[in-house]
Amino acid sequence: METLSLILLMLALIILTQVLGHYIRFIPTALIQILVGTIAALLISGLKIEVESEWFLLLFIAPLLYNDSSHFPRDELWKMRAAIFGNAIVLVLLTTVIGGYFINWLVPVIPVAAAFALAAILSPTDPIAVNGIAKRVQIPEQILNLVRGESLINDASGLVAFSYAVAAVVTGYFSIQQATTEFVYMFAVGAVVGLTISIAMNWLKMKLRRTGIEDVVFYALLQILTPFIIFFVAEEILHASGVIAVVTGGILHALIKERTETFFAQEQTLTDNIWTMIAYILNGIIFLLLGLTLPEATREIFADDAINNWRLMSFVIEIGTVILLIRLIWTMFFNWFDHRFLKKADHRKPSFKQDVITTLVGVRGTITMVGVLSLPFVTESGEAFPERSLIIFLAAGVIIFTLVLATILLPLLNRGEADAQPELDLNSYKQRMVKRAITEIKQVVQEENSTVAFDLLNEYHVMLRLLRAQEKSEEELTHFNQQLKKLRLEAVQWERDLTKQFLQEHKTPDQLKKKSSGRLITAAKPSTRKPASVCCNRSGKSFGNGNGLTCRPIN
Repeated sequence: METLSLILLMLALIILTQVLGHYIRFIPTALIQILVGTIAALLISGLKIEVESEWFLLLFIAPLLYNDSSHFPRDELWKMRAAIFGNAIVLVLLTTVIGGYFINWLVPVIPVAAAFALAAILSPTDPIAVNGIAKRVQIPEQILNLVRGESLINDASGLVAFSYAVAAVVTGYFSIQQATTEFVYMFAVGAVVGLTISIAMNWLKMKLRRTGIEDVVFYALLQILTPFIIFFVAEEILHASGVIAVVTGGILHALIKERTETFFAQEQTLTDNIWTMIAYILNGIIFLLLGLTLPEATREIFADDAINNWRLMSFVIEIGTVILLIRLIWTMFFNWFDHRFLKKADHRKPSFKQDVITTLVGVRGTITMVGVLSLPFVTESGEAFPERSLIIFLAAGVIIFTLVLATILLPLLNRGEADAQPELDLNSYKQRMVKRAITEIKQVVQEENSTVAFDLLNEYHVMLRLLRAQEKSEEELTHFNQQLKKLRLEAVQWERDLTKQFLQEHKTPDQLKKKSSGRLITAAKPSTRKPASVCCNRSGKSFGNGNGLTCRPIN
């Protein structure tokens, strides 16, 4: 009964915070949820919530990361791969080492290994909080994509570094060689698990469809269960990175979805709607839990007369500032290196203002609090974990500090951005309009209008592919055309084999046999036509060269 009451309380508080967020627009919803959760914990006597990191990661982080990775623009992910992996791995290690030594110097009562653990768990950024800020502040799309991309990976790297630092505290032993080997193992095996299970689930769905099961609710449920299965197999069975596994599985799911969305549009519509509801609820519960657990987790440290409360606040500000400074210096160095040596054609000259915005957008949140609340109470020797309450307080304080700092400074830094007139990318805007149209159509699909709606969705998907083709180089288009031709020939061959099998197994009129065989022979002949140049006008209809638009070979 207590669990049910807590769930209902959470849902009620989510509704309350969303209403408050509508009227208090200058504060991110995540920060409002933390404050409301803290107030609720103080007002409700006897409310005690114990967070176990294993079930928290499985229940919250696995589905949210899977959903985020399945919607992340993969073209941007590939273009920014160097920056994303640099932030997700190198920056995490720098933050762990430099931040760890600084924390130990600032607060000597925290041992070096425990200080490393705190710095490691403070290194991952939180895309959920970033999205809340982005709704109120016009953050450059490139910076948003960078933070969202790195957050898909640095959760895993931060948690791995944190776990080894905690193990060093608990056991008193640490091996850099063993840590490196297991780090590589967890990443590699996690990626393989994500790919394997995602492919297996897609194969299972196809197999079940062939048996005649067409229930879209059944397939939607199967899709919702996928990230939980991936995470459980990776973490509990193979002891690999469940975070990397669900991210890899989410990206592969998105690739498969692009190829099958036209055929299974009704299922995708239902699944997307369910994911929207799940993400909405889980995002709210995460920050409410942070607020609800703060009073209990920090009560002991505030009750200690040996520690001055104002000094505690200064520790939070100093540690948060150093963590952000490490990110700023790394961002400045990487952008300089990228511009100076890589010399990408579409890369703008680095600016200090953009570096500061990139730093501030890297707020801390979910993973940090989940990890720090999972700290053990005792070591192997039976002694209490050193300064556990103090570490929890400092981590929570840094989360709130980065959120408040971003809330205050980002609007000031972006004040002049709205007046600027950047060069318009009409193709990009057209793609966004078509994507929005696809989303809107999916939301109104019903049984009576499904035929028309799916035909319209198919037209919009074709339009979207035409627009994307205009961004590709001639070499990319040639490769795409070769792949398309190969797949078409394979499809025709499958059709021929299945038709022959059907004609052999069933009695069929000779006239129908001749027509079927003749059509398949014609379809299988290689075409000598040159690829047609196709463009897309404002109405979405295709036409030949002309009207001042650059046309690209599509088929």
